[in-house]
Amino acid sequence: MRSKTGIVLSNANDKTIVVRVDREVRHPIYKKNYRVSKKFHAHDEKNEAEVGDVVAISESKPISKMKSWKLDKIISKNAKVVDLPAAVESESEKEAKESIAKEKIEPARIEPKKEEKAVPENAETPESSSEIEKENS
Repeated sequence: MRSKTGIVLSNANDKTIVVRVDREVRHPIYKKNYRVSKKFHAHDEKNEAEVGDVVAISESKPISKMKSWKLDKIISKNAKVVDLPAAVESESEKEAKESIAKEKIEPARIEPKKEEKAVPENAETPESSSEIEKENS
């Protein structure tokens, strides 16, 4: 039987865990190693695996549409899951973000002013020029 080792991503379903298994592959042309991951649904009869645990799973007969693996053993408890941003962020980064957030003050609202044309006091407007013409005639 095949067996794989991975990290538990989810245990939300009853008697089912989702395990991420990583493997390294060498690119055939560029000869660079890169990581490939795949998710497997595995049967956890006692609901004992938690998110972040490193587990060993083995192949079994199909249990349901998605599950054809079963939990063998829990290798280590509470490993950090890399996909969750909260697990990656350190305490100093959290404190720095909080202090920056406190320093930021909401900018005051500036209401746009109505546009007024600057007209000198002595300048003639079209209304006043028509009035002057009427007076002259």
